[in-house]
Amino acid sequence: MSTEKKLNIRHKTVYTYDNNALLSPQKILLSPSLRRYFHILSYESQVFPQPQGENNRLDMEGNLFQQVWFSQPTNKLEIDIETNISTADFNPFEFIIDKTFELRNNVGEITFNYPPEKQPFLLPFLNNADKPEINEVAKEFKSKSQDTVSFLVDLTAYVHQLCKHIIREAPGIWAPEKTLNEAKGSCRDLAWLLINILRSEGLASRFVSGYAYNPKLEENHELHAWVEAFCPGAGWIGLDPSLGLLTDAFYIPLAASFLPELTLPVVGSFIGATSSKLESYVEIKEV
Repeated sequence: MSTEKKLNIRHKTVYTYDNNALLSPQKILLSPSLRRYFHILSYESQVFPQPQGENNRLDMEGNLFQQVWFSQPTNKLEIDIETNISTADFNPFEFIIDKTFELRNNVGEITFNYPPEKQPFLLPFLNNADKPEINEVAKEFKSKSQDTVSFLVDLTAYVHQLCKHIIREAPGIWAPEKTLNEAKGSCRDLAWLLINILRSEGLASRFVSGYAYNPKLEENHELHAWVEAFCPGAGWIGLDPSLGLLTDAFYIPLAASFLPELTLPVVGSFIGATSSKLESYVEIKEV
């Protein structure tokens, strides 16, 4: 019997400008994406200054976003989001993968075969830099893994053991080979590394940004990044290399894309002779 929990999520984002700036239309990717294990009880968004107009849209990858635009210059952009959800425990292994997807080559290594009708859609999720050092990471698991599930589980756990998870305040994402060489990285660095490893083996995967609630933390929650791999029959399977586990009921995705930069929580620009400063705060509580 599943256990239901209710979470209250407060997310505040503040951009301050040295001088007044005229803001371009802003894309806000802070609305929870649809997943079967949680329900959105309430969602409230407050934006300052008061937008001239706003609406809710879907982007090309099915992510819900809020679009706001302004008519007057401002020295601050503040976005306050409060979300209440109920989430229920589930078995992350409760799926069946289409067996025609799994193949073995002549040396006994597992390979993957997407049906022709799915291949055009999955092309962006298979595109990788084809680096030799990345291609070698999964080599030992290709022959010893019993099936796709064990391959995904073992590889995710291996990346977790190989690379230490660190908090890295600097923006951007490291190249996968840098994360591998440094043997450490932020959650977004480890996610991008795992994505490139999976893609080098012919597994479509995407970058996911969202919340990962940790009951042991009373504060200092922040946006988290993880991976989803696509397997026919099962759909997208969540993998977190920061913990070395499949994702559970405490993972609340906000955006997923073949490119990490397309999951940024706020996207927009400004016009004016000024610089900007970003501050962000996330609080997640069980209620």
